[in-house]
Amino acid sequence: MNSTQQIHQVELSINEAKRQIDRKNALVRLSNNKEYKEIFLDGYFKEFAIQQVMLKSEPAQQDAKNQEIIVKNIDGIGALRTHLQSIMALGYRSEEALRDDEITREELLAEEAAA
Repeated sequence: MNSTQQIHQVELSINEAKRQIDRKNALVRLSNNKEYKEIFLDGYFKEFAIQQVMLKSEPAQQDAKNQEIIVKNIDGIGALRTHLQSIMALGYRSEEALRDDEITREELLAEEAAA
């Protein structure tokens, strides 16, 4: 791969890192929003989760259909939380990758200019 191709690859990586960082930053802003905290952090991840766990042991909810719905609800809570945590983790890793890629790009540009 020649230096022009390497620079192009690094720039693609930089653009993707910036996109992931933007998503992480958007989630951070969202997490600081009062309504988001009320609806999702408190309402969904706490209150709704507790409600579903309590329903799971409720005698009137023991039939297979209700148990299936409850389990799906609990799984949904976990899946969304995992997705949000993944956005944050990828964003933080992308910040590190961006720094490295920018250094690499500068080195490649310097090599290309010297050639």
